[in-house]
Amino acid sequence: MIALALTLFLTTGPIQAQDIPAVCDPAPGVETDWTACAAALPEGSQLQRLARLNGASEAYQDRDYATAARLYDEVGDFGPFASDVLYAFRADTRQQVGRDKEATADARAAWGLLSAGPVQGARPTAEAEEDDDRRRFLLSLILPILKAGRDTAFEEAFAAYRAMPVKDVDGYANLALVLEQLGDFDGALEASLVAVKAEPANAGYLNNHCYILVRAGRPAEGLPFCEKAVQGAPEIGAVRHSLAAALAGAGRCAEAEAALAEARRLEPATVLYQQPIACTPE
Repeated sequence: MIALALTLFLTTGPIQAQDIPAVCDPAPGVETDWTACAAALPEGSQLQRLARLNGASEAYQDRDYATAARLYDEVGDFGPFASDVLYAFRADTRQQVGRDKEATADARAAWGLLSAGPVQGARPTAEAEEDDDRRRFLLSLILPILKAGRDTAFEEAFAAYRAMPVKDVDGYANLALVLEQLGDFDGALEASLVAVKAEPANAGYLNNHCYILVRAGRPAEGLPFCEKAVQGAPEIGAVRHSLAAALAGAGRCAEAEAALAEARRLEPATVLYQQPIACTPE
């Protein structure tokens, strides 16, 4: 499975309000326990919803999709906190746990907000570049969902994504990720190779390159990249799943099953990992 090798953008910062519980505003350097914070706030209050949204985003960052999905469900409608980031995160969360129709609706909502963003050239250069990076990342999350859901917004969103210049290594890695999920394996491999050559020890780039090769029907070529990725990131479920797919493609079935079992252990809520990988012994 492709692993995001990009920085996630948190949806909200620390809660700002008068007389908030101490658990919601810990000492500097101490991470907020959003579950405890939400429990300490008035039931149904806007502050409690905000605490749960922070908890959901944190769980999403940690790839704990089951917890993220539960917290997003507890919040329900985003109300005044609605943003392209929240909709994109929830779309990806729901897609990961197999709630495809809801994921498509969220991806469409995220694109609606993204497409209504500021006009190019209307912002200072530094601000524009930061916003472009953010938009590219969010589009990388929602484009595969829009295409899988056959949503009419896909073509417009994809055109906007391809119009954005690729400026750095992360940009090429992001492009490879998106093109792979859209089925353009040649384009994905070309972009991924740029990233791997630039940072040959980056476990995320190695994993993605391996999985693209597997998806392109070249698992034996991908296997060495997967093995290096596992060495660098052994606790990431996506890396273990990619290894399982490469091993299965190479006919090493017992090893593939063991790698898949490890992916399931690391990320039990990810629907993809519950699916068997076909393997014919070599």
